[in-house]
Amino acid sequence: MNVILRGKVHQMLEDMISEGYANTKSEAIRLAILTFGEQHNVEETMVKKKLDRINKEIREGKRKTLNSKEALGTYAKYVN
Repeated sequence: MNVILRGKVHQMLEDMISEGYANTKSEAIRLAILTFGEQHNVEETMVKKKLDRINKEIREGKRKTLNSKEALGTYAKYVN
């Protein structure tokens, strides 16, 4: 993927490298995306959506749940 950055955004990218926050432009862009995600709780939102989907599948009978003995299978005999 090629990205053309100009103006303020380009200068910020150059500053991130010159100030030692990143070694390359690619690394600086990855760092910026991760920071954005953390600030906007992207990961938390994604996890919540996934758990909501799983709970819906369980309610609709599309996903089976296991008790602890079933989950452990043959290893259940080792748990007291």
